[in-house]
Amino acid sequence: MAKSKKSETVPKAMEDKFNHIVELTDEFSRQHLNEEYAELIRKATAALCRKRPSPLEKGQAKTWAGGITHAIGMVNFLFDSSQNPHISASNLYQWFGIGASTGQGKSKLVRNTLKMRQFDPDWCLPSRIDDNPMVWLLSVNGLLMDIRQAPLGAQVEAFRRGLIPYIPGHKEDSEAILFQFQEGLSLNQGTSRKTAKTKSANRASATQPPSSEALQAVYVLDVSIISGPISEKFLKKNPEITRTIEIRGDQTLADLHAMIFQAFNRFEEHMYEFQLKGKGPNDPNADRYGLAMAFQSGFGDLPTGDVAQTQIERWI
Repeated sequence: MAKSKKSETVPKAMEDKFNHIVELTDEFSRQHLNEEYAELIRKATAALCRKRPSPLEKGQAKTWAGGITHAIGMVNFLFDSSQNPHISASNLYQWFGIGASTGQGKSKLVRNTLKMRQFDPDWCLPSRIDDNPMVWLLSVNGLLMDIRQAPLGAQVEAFRRGLIPYIPGHKEDSEAILFQFQEGLSLNQGTSRKTAKTKSANRASATQPPSSEALQAVYVLDVSIISGPISEKFLKKNPEITRTIEIRGDQTLADLHAMIFQAFNRFEEHMYEFQLKGKGPNDPNADRYGLAMAFQSGFGDLPTGDVAQTQIERWI
């Protein structure tokens, strides 16, 4: 989601029509909704006024007022009785003095023109952004993920690029965190890159280029689940959960991750990393191999390598 650039600025030729419409929608919002709805409806009206040509040039102010209000209501589930505020579509049409077919037609035209949809991040009420999954769902290296589950560095970078409205859990302090993060990155980036290059050089000197036979060799791995959300009942019947995986030396850690997921019938997308040469899980001295995004986030120590570029033969 890009940072919103919506405003209430309208061309001079559309000022009268804009004022007539928002006079109605402001009063409706005062009686049945709230100022948050009123502001969003005004911005939608202004966006329609700025279209060339503007669809608002033709038609009565009350029909557009009802249609725009209905469109914003649909995005934010206004007609769901569990929501607060809430009003039925029929009562909305009645208040504006328009028929249901007229209101539905104008609403559809508004939604098509502004490309609105339910859960639309661009037309979501600010108070509901935290709970709107579409606001936080981003594509990372071709995979969809909830940025709220990513490391802070990735969240800061998404905020810097305008993909999310604020850093999750830090709504009021997002700009300050971004500033601190950029300042810290400028000081530490040289050291982090130097460390990563040193690890890479050490690894290269310690490992000879693999032979063609080694790259084509097939390796057999036993993969076990050692912790996770497993019920006691299931654990009693399955004290050991292990799968055997065969993989060639020229395949990568990313390929291994895909095979593990397939072996355990998992499919959800998430951030992950492999830790190698460690003495146990989460060993701080282990070499870490992660997704390319981890190299771009600038948060914490850089991974030793990219899972998509690291072949199995070098680490078996």
